[in-house]
Amino acid sequence: MLDRSASASWLTRNAETGHTETGHQADDLQLALPSMVDARVRNAQAPWADFSSEEYYAHNYKSVQAEDQEIIERVSLFFIEAFAERDRAQCAIDVGSGSNLYPALLMLPWADHIQLTDYSPRNVSWLGEEIREDRSPWAWQPFWRQLQGYAGYDRISEPRQQLKAACLGDHDLAGVKRQSVFELPRARWQLGTMFFVAESITEEFTEFREAIGRFVGALQVGAPFAAAFMAGSLGYEVDGTWFPALKVTGDDVRECLEKFGANSLNVYMNETSPGVRPGYEGMIVATGIAGSR
Repeated sequence: MLDRSASASWLTRNAETGHTETGHQADDLQLALPSMVDARVRNAQAPWADFSSEEYYAHNYKSVQAEDQEIIERVSLFFIEAFAERDRAQCAIDVGSGSNLYPALLMLPWADHIQLTDYSPRNVSWLGEEIREDRSPWAWQPFWRQLQGYAGYDRISEPRQQLKAACLGDHDLAGVKRQSVFELPRARWQLGTMFFVAESITEEFTEFREAIGRFVGALQVGAPFAAAFMAGSLGYEVDGTWFPALKVTGDDVRECLEKFGANSLNVYMNETSPGVRPGYEGMIVATGIAGSR
């Protein structure tokens, strides 16, 4: 699940006006209660079946945001370097895709098959429909424009069709699958991404750390990976439903990835100022190579 949605209305109003309108106090309090009453909301307590894929996409990915541009540049350059002297991956995975296809596009030149996973049934349905649809213009063309000039990416002549083939091909480690990050099989994939997931599904640090461990553990030794995180997130609202998040730092991300054997690790705080919504401090990008655990 991805913590990129509009923040709860009470946060938005306080940030913009410094007060909350009286007529909305009850609604605002109800949205705020999950974090106020229980500072450690766990993954199993969140209403993932109610996650609105369409609203999330409309707020976050209908256009390319400046923070995504920076992430795309960092991760694409890392993958170009990683695969300069490495065979193309047979199978790649994007963990917790939500309603975001640009991590899959980042892996497209470097993998024959790509599996998209998410725990929310609505996200799984949305992903399948989005991969299969043929309407014009292609919604993800603006994201591909950010990539098409880079080495390797410039060899992809039909990104939309090639993404469909990679994600829907006849392979047991490809496709769109309902899958919890906590139940990922071990050492299956040779390339992986996980964007805005581990910190955006819980308020419990042990679950955050476990999600990172499960992601890295799902990769074979030597597999390149990229992960992105919302720094200092206070939680997020999607179409009126509140979802938990954990306030994390770059040091937290580094500590957890090192604990699970990541090598050649680089952890960056985006230079681009936070602008997606109120209630977070920036975006963290981590790249590295899966090691032995």
